[in-house]
Amino acid sequence: MDMDRISLLPNSILCDILSYLPTKQAVSTSIISHRWRHVWKDLQVLDIQYIPFLSHREDRFDSCVNAILSLRNADYPIQKFRLTSYKNSEDIILSWLDEDLILPGLDAVIVPHLHELYLCIDLRRKIKLPESIFTCVSLKSLVLNRNIYLNCYPEFPNVYLPSLKNLELDFLSVNPSKLLSGSPVLEILKLTLHNTTREGFHVHEPTIQMPRTLKSLTFEDCTSLMEKIDVREIYTPFLEYLHMRTEASGNIHSHFLKYETTQCLFSAPAFEFPEFLRLLKLEVDLPCFNTNFLLNFLHNCHVLEALVIHIWGGYYFHPVKYNGPTPPPTTVPNCVTSCLKSFEFRKYQDTADEHEFTAYLLQKGLVLKTVTIHLKYNLDQETKCNIVRGLSAIQKGSTICQLTFINENPI
Repeated sequence: MDMDRISLLPNSILCDILSYLPTKQAVSTSIISHRWRHVWKDLQVLDIQYIPFLSHREDRFDSCVNAILSLRNADYPIQKFRLTSYKNSEDIILSWLDEDLILPGLDAVIVPHLHELYLCIDLRRKIKLPESIFTCVSLKSLVLNRNIYLNCYPEFPNVYLPSLKNLELDFLSVNPSKLLSGSPVLEILKLTLHNTTREGFHVHEPTIQMPRTLKSLTFEDCTSLMEKIDVREIYTPFLEYLHMRTEASGNIHSHFLKYETTQCLFSAPAFEFPEFLRLLKLEVDLPCFNTNFLLNFLHNCHVLEALVIHIWGGYYFHPVKYNGPTPPPTTVPNCVTSCLKSFEFRKYQDTADEHEFTAYLLQKGLVLKTVTIHLKYNLDQETKCNIVRGLSAIQKGSTICQLTFINENPI
């Protein structure tokens, strides 16, 4: 009767609670009482960081991790495994690598029942993964961040991930097509492509073949200018969500980057937007506003429900000429009249084109629920008041549309 109520719960519930804690804290519960001594060993979710977590001594990282993996109850196979390290932990993490800079300890994690694997390893040198990761048939979610190089194998391993539905890749250098080709049921992809000038790490990949099953794509491209790619081709016929951001290098001012990369789309003489038959949400970062560019895009987004526009400008800004076709003046995009429910305009300045496009959506958007205008921070108060009065006076096509104005803060 003196036992606390939580200790009376079965191990399955206690492990579910402990699974939300870092493994260091979960293991430390073993000292609470005899009842808790072995509870953590049934954990099927492990979240390991670089710091020693079996005692307060400066134990070797490999000894700590190997102890956790060896002491846990093998009757409860690992379902989720998370490993995170940082640059200041390099000496500790390297103690877990073999002479080829491969993480051999992960072989004990790659078991038939593993569902989720998260690796974020931020070191100054490249490391490789055990090839068993690429053929884990039970894996449903895979997140690989930082210094994990998939182009450093003498021959890229065979990839067969028949259950993988969520994939997040954030590399300094990678050819993503090799991994994507072995993921036939992938639905969610977050792909960040970086580049580096170090010899041997450059990847030139103008065309990326996506699984036809893909529904959500978040794509950040930081390689286009360094690779001198005029067009990045991505084929995703059943996409429902898309967020794209293209940059050349994280060290260059983002306004300039947006101008340079979007200029490829603006100036391409024969560029045609693909049709996004299931796209529900679109976020567009632009170096400058162009009505024709946006309308051409909207004409190919047939069921779009949410549109976010972010205009970049500043020191590096220069006007960009759009060479694409002029959309039919009398034809309103289908998504505007029947599907578009939310419109958000960031860094709004009320130029003639911006005002005309916003008024167009307010008038033609028959099912619009919310329109949010972020007034650019450098506008004076009188100008802001005039903008609010002007847009508020426009007769809306939707009777339930709520128009909201927000003062942006300087970045």
